[in-house]
Amino acid sequence: MKKKLIILAGMFILSQFSFSLSCLFRGYILENDKVYYESREKIQLEAADYKSFEIISSVNYSLLAKDTNNVYYQGKILENINPQTFKIIEEIKPAIRPVWGYGCGSSGYILEDKGIRYEVKEVL
Repeated sequence: MKKKLIILAGMFILSQFSFSLSCLFRGYILENDKVYYESREKIQLEAADYKSFEIISSVNYSLLAKDTNNVYYQGKILENINPQTFKIIEEIKPAIRPVWGYGCGSSGYILEDKGIRYEVKEVL
């Protein structure tokens, strides 16, 4: 019985660790005058302006960014939000993190632009 519990615990820890590692590497990459968003794969953001692109720093990865024309969240353009006038009202942090400090979570932001609030949440 003890051996089975140890095996089960080991399998659980291994699956949690591998899931957590898949979440470590996501965010924006600027290279060769191009902008990319990398999560499970690296995708070039065709609409992004390399010269004005700015990654908005975060406690939980670099999911939010902007350039002169758009605001981006997880590599996608946020419609109806002006990059010059929006404000970050609150950063939503993951509720539970594994012991080793990594892991996916429901992180996101509450943004405001022209008096309208928008909530964006991470899609895994």
